[in-house]
Amino acid sequence: MRHREGRILAAAALVAGLSAGCADGSSSAEAEARARLEAEFGRRAEAPEPAREAAAATGSQPTVGSHPMPAREPAAEAESGGGPAVEADAPSGTGPGEVGVDSLLALADAAYAGLDRLRAAFSQRIENPLLGRTREGHGMWYQAGRNRFRMDFEVPADDIYIADGSCLWLYEPSLHDQIMVSRLEEGVELGTIDILGRLLSEARTRYDAVDAGVEAIDGKETRVVALTPRQLPARYVEVRLWIGVADHYVRRFRVREENETVRTVTLTRLEPQAPIDPSLFAYAPPSGVQIFPDDVRCD
Repeated sequence: MRHREGRILAAAALVAGLSAGCADGSSSAEAEARARLEAEFGRRAEAPEPAREAAAATGSQPTVGSHPMPAREPAAEAESGGGPAVEADAPSGTGPGEVGVDSLLALADAAYAGLDRLRAAFSQRIENPLLGRTREGHGMWYQAGRNRFRMDFEVPADDIYIADGSCLWLYEPSLHDQIMVSRLEEGVELGTIDILGRLLSEARTRYDAVDAGVEAIDGKETRVVALTPRQLPARYVEVRLWIGVADHYVRRFRVREENETVRTVTLTRLEPQAPIDPSLFAYAPPSGVQIFPDDVRCD
């Protein structure tokens, strides 16, 4: 689920980096906010490695996402929503019509890369040992382009995460009467917002993948792929992806971080390429609610 020029979202793990020029780093307010953000959404993402520029300069083979792909005939459009289908020969050991895990990950990456917009219902579960709690919620998920994203919670009511193109806003009145904001930066917050895109782009280069069976999500058959990082430390020490058999869209993902926080996001009622009102990605903070830090410019 990302724009062709870059991946959107995430997903799902929206960490906000605090401005270095705001309150003193040792202050209790900032320390508490930083700890809450990192525990809730993980650490800031690392800047991505150069991708297509190097391939273009050297004349190397075409890619899907950031992965080299063998030459193939043009693929047909995916039946369920316009995402491109990538032809892949099934390796030995798979059944008729099936593809191997590596090819399945490439198909999922290509389907995600073909999306400009997505609307879906979501449910989220965060198990957080650091804070000693488990949080569950659900609502509507919208994304458009590289850095416009909205998780609009129905439960907990009024919780909302919005990336408006310039800044990331997190308002969780169910926890704190405070709005957290950070400037979107290439390869940092963007890479973290688009947790699913990050997983798909790195799945075949930084993880070992095994088939973990078949499971139905929202009435759709999926193949479960378990990913284990090839090197530690790693941002995610355990990953599972539920990839649709028919359309190759990821319908559930689960990540476990180094601090043992486990986040599971399930997407249902997917509407790829759905028309989305751009005003959904505009955010006006409620009057009287404290914004932290208070010196971040969003334009």
